Amino acid sequence: MPDDLSVVALSRANKAREGVAPYGFSDTKGREQYIPQFKKLEGDPIYTAAKAQTGSMYWFRPIEVGHLIPNAKGRFYATYSTNHNARGGIGLAYANDPKGPWIRHGEVYVDTVEGNSTETPFVMWNETEKLFFMYYQQSGLGINQSTALATSTDMLTWTRVGLLLDKPPNFPGDGHTGYFAVFRTAEKWYGFSVMGGGDFGRKAMWISHNGRQWLCDPRPMLGGNDATLNSTENFSRSNAGLFVYRGQTWWLGMLSAYASGGVATVARPAIALISDDWRTLKDKPKLIMDIPTLPWETTNMQSMTVAVFDGTIYVYYNTDNNVGLAYSVEV
Repeated sequence: MPDDLSVVALSRANKAREGVAPYGFSDTKGREQYIPQFKKLEGDPIYTAAKAQTGSMYWFRPIEVGHLIPNAKGRFYATYSTNHNARGGIGLAYANDPKGPWIRHGEVYVDTVEGNSTETPFVMWNETEKLFFMYYQQSGLGINQSTALATSTDMLTWTRVGLLLDKPPNFPGDGHTGYFAVFRTAEKWYGFSVMGGGDFGRKAMWISHNGRQWLCDPRPMLGGNDATLNSTENFSRSNAGLFVYRGQTWWLGMLSAYASGGVATVARPAIALISDDWRTLKDKPKLIMDIPTLPWETTNMQSMTVAVFDGTIYVYYNTDNNVGLAYSVEV
């Protein structure tokens, strides 16, 4: 009998480590075996609006470019923008480590053709076209404030493509299709945007096979209160990342009060398993760290992005124009 019990105990421990234990079980130590754990980078912010010389900071997001751009300034390039500025503008910083130090390059793009407030850059590498695709939002473009596209070979000089996402006919909302975040699985592209602005704006999912032509899922998405279990709090699909960890797909993003962009609000970074169709969370999100704990941090988290480099998950969060970093650690 003792031998049988030891075999059972070993089997259960192995399942927990492999990430196949039932999600949501209450043993805290057991959950740590398959939920990613994070450590906050101590010290000063890794980048700031003051360093960028932009007056405000929004959507700081790095990608790895060292193998894609000959003689790149660094292994990693990060794009960012102003935060609800009338003109807008997208800047670039570079580094050889995801943790920095990040060096300012300066402004690389502003759309002056139609509309204004060029912000929220989200850059993806298009392997088929050998181009960087930058999705950004532009006020006064399309029906309201819409997502546009620009392309580049080096991320320093961009070619405007123009309007990309506009509100489909009969879709609810005021036509705001900004805050576009894009993810890839094999040959399929998925994107999340808002679909109507304001404090209680809806969200939408988009699908593409090439990153240029997008089809909107006709089913609007709301704030996800079935997951947050809080009628006043929603989870973001754009200020977030999706990744596979130990065989399961996870959402990691911002929990916040219902509020329009550009206003002060209390937000927190959290993680949860996401459904196979990426439309809802499987459980109440779990906070990954406490905020504020560093001298420069505040509860006013304005944007958050997620990147995975060399098997490590990096969370870049912006509180009052200062960018901080948390990263995954093994347990």
